[in-house]
Amino acid sequence: MSTPQNIPVQPVLGIGFGPANLSTAIAVQDRGLLEHCHFIERSPGFQWQNEQMLAGADIQNNPFRDLVMPRDPGHEYTFIRYLYDRGDLTSYLHYNAKFALRNEYNGYLNWVASHFDDHVTYRQEVRDVTVVQDPAGAECFEVRTLDRIWRARHLLLGTGRSPNIPEEFGAGSPRVFHASRYLSSMARLSDERAALRTVAVVGSSQSAIEIVLNLLGRPDVERVVSIQRGIGFRLKDTSPFSRRVFLPEFIDYFHPLPLETKKSLRAQLRAVNYGACDQDVIERLTTVQRDYAQRGSDRFALAPFSRVHAVDADGDGPLTLTLADINNGSTSTLGADAVVLATGYRDFGTDADDEQCHPLLRSVRDRIGVHSDGTPRVHRDYSLDFAGPDDELSIYLNGLCEASHGMGDAGALAVLSTRADDIAESLGARLSARRRAPAGLLRVS
Repeated sequence: MSTPQNIPVQPVLGIGFGPANLSTAIAVQDRGLLEHCHFIERSPGFQWQNEQMLAGADIQNNPFRDLVMPRDPGHEYTFIRYLYDRGDLTSYLHYNAKFALRNEYNGYLNWVASHFDDHVTYRQEVRDVTVVQDPAGAECFEVRTLDRIWRARHLLLGTGRSPNIPEEFGAGSPRVFHASRYLSSMARLSDERAALRTVAVVGSSQSAIEIVLNLLGRPDVERVVSIQRGIGFRLKDTSPFSRRVFLPEFIDYFHPLPLETKKSLRAQLRAVNYGACDQDVIERLTTVQRDYAQRGSDRFALAPFSRVHAVDADGDGPLTLTLADINNGSTSTLGADAVVLATGYRDFGTDADDEQCHPLLRSVRDRIGVHSDGTPRVHRDYSLDFAGPDDELSIYLNGLCEASHGMGDAGALAVLSTRADDIAESLGARLSARRRAPAGLLRVS
């Protein structure tokens, strides 16, 4: 693909248009800055957790912590306003559930996203991000998709985190897939009329238990095996004291801490959000498990204290998993027709499940300031420490900053509105500074 010289330079380009950048679109609109922003998204339309839109699944988040309500309760894009506009508010209040259904909240997000269609271009999967010079000699970002080139001064990276695929599953069998591709992968196997005598689910998270329950409800699946390194599904720490990690003031506390202190604190608080489940799904599964036991059925099996040591695939056919007990080292084998990896997502870090930088930023990595462990330095306003002319170029990480800003940034909905407000305020300052620059110093795109 050639590089034309007359590509316009967008002041702000958002990469990805999920809840993070959607909330930011609202915040910049409220500041009168939306005309300077455009967003690109790889999907054909707005999508949120489409691969895990399971019957009965909820959002595990107070629905009033929506895209905008914590910063403006009277805003036109609140969840309450969505319910009211569709004539469903009274019904929802009568429902009296702690959390909204995932499918219902997805309707809310799509409703809000539809108001920004003029500012989003879909079907744009980004391949690379580089720094180039525009015709006037000023630096700008060049973002390449399969069929188009975009240029911008400021980027909002809101793609979500990379799926964590443990090394032992990296061979690429079509029968092994991450939870982020669960529904489409199961549909593909069904279309192929693949036998699903045994499906293994690796992981102990909320996603893992939801998928186990969904598989047990499928008539085409004969047996489900849950593989976990612990003793079994654990209850999530839902104490209001622990869940302070999702408050904006905790971000202010966490961000200035030393690197090693942050790592220690994240490990200490891990059960608040990871490797644990809500009580309702645990109770559902134990009821199902008890029912199977009474019937003498082995349709559901738990493989505790186990890790997958190796995976052998017979072409596109069934798999053989070698399991190792993490306590005594004994090994066993398990035949499986499909393996679902509910193994989470990758954070910035140096552990085996981490990555040091977002894959889309590999070509500009040498311009990004890093900590002593090689991970990127991220300012309080979510912008990277990026080398270049002051405020001329910037990259904001929107929803990718658990390592620097704490667990509230771990893909959770809780801090969407306040984070969007922080980013919009910072962007506004940068754009204003550029407009105020002396005429002799201002390079016009």
